[in-house]
Amino acid sequence: MKRFFLTLTMITFTVLLFSSCSGLRQVSGVQSTSFVPDYVRIEANINDYAQLGESTVTLEYREYLGFINKIDKVNGEDYNFRDVKIIELEGKTNIKLNGDIKKALYKVVEEYPNADYYVPVMKQTEVERMFLGKYIKESVILKAYKLK
Repeated sequence: MKRFFLTLTMITFTVLLFSSCSGLRQVSGVQSTSFVPDYVRIEANINDYAQLGESTVTLEYREYLGFINKIDKVNGEDYNFRDVKIIELEGKTNIKLNGDIKKALYKVVEEYPNADYYVPVMKQTEVERMFLGKYIKESVILKAYKLK
């Protein structure tokens, strides 16, 4: 009797295994080419840009055991994890800001909404060591530029 139930269980498991994998999957491949030119040259100098202003964004957080992060303040205000605004600055060179500081960059976009470029000028990190953790304060100075 045990052998019968074992065989029935194995057959049921095998049928369920193969029936769960029988889904409809449709894959289509289309070849395309890029119509973007390989080389674009723009003749621009510093006189073609107008500096709109400068802004400082700050982030204060605690880190425990090297991998647990707790954000305390963003731009001097208490952090609300339900209302998160993330701005990513990307460029061809090393102007990309990583980590949670992206949650503080909304301040410069709100101050200078009509800017064409936001350039990080300086990043400062202050670390206060604690037992099994550390308190970190990051601040970034960004400049906003607009094409004339």
